[in-house]
Amino acid sequence: MASQFPNGTIFAVSTALGAANTVSDITNADPAVATAASPVADDSIVLIASNWPDLNDRIAKTAGASSNTFQLLGIDTTDTDRYGAGEGEGSVRIASAFVNLSQVRESTKTGGEQQFFTWQYLEDRSSRQRQRPTFKNAKVINLTLDYDPALAWYEALDTLDKANELVVLRATLPNGAQMFYPVYPSFDADPSLTMNENMTNAATFSLAGDFTRYEATP
Repeated sequence: MASQFPNGTIFAVSTALGAANTVSDITNADPAVATAASPVADDSIVLIASNWPDLNDRIAKTAGASSNTFQLLGIDTTDTDRYGAGEGEGSVRIASAFVNLSQVRESTKTGGEQQFFTWQYLEDRSSRQRQRPTFKNAKVINLTLDYDPALAWYEALDTLDKANELVVLRATLPNGAQMFYPVYPSFDADPSLTMNENMTNAATFSLAGDFTRYEATP
């Protein structure tokens, strides 16, 4: 049994994405191994583009770089029904220049609710209604930050908002574990103006894919 509070979590957002590095193949393995003419250095954080829909727009940390391959830690592609053999080619881009988000007053996550299709059959005299799951609502991470335009994150988020491109959001938990999210950032640079309350800014991060978690390094 475990009880964990997020208190002390530090969010950071990448402000630079390197050029696309072509990946000619990704193995069906855990962790997946990518083949590239220019392998990515160990411990890089990469945004993956892949012909596999379940891997496209995922984040991974790299390891085990050799002359033409590198591992995508935390990425399990052994299920060939989801990851067809020989079909995972694409590219990776290194995310860097992370800027810490300080003075976070509130953090909430919304979305992810399962939606369903329901139906009945006319001839079924039991009036039984049937249901199958369809899609899950888009997930969003919302942060409320105390307004301070002198801090680095203010300009960084404002710039990212205008670019409207995919970036990496990192959450470092108090125990050192890290979670990486592929997100589209949105930032309201205009602060709130509520009497007798701190002025705040709202930052919204819309998830484009599943998050990837890494345990703390010993």
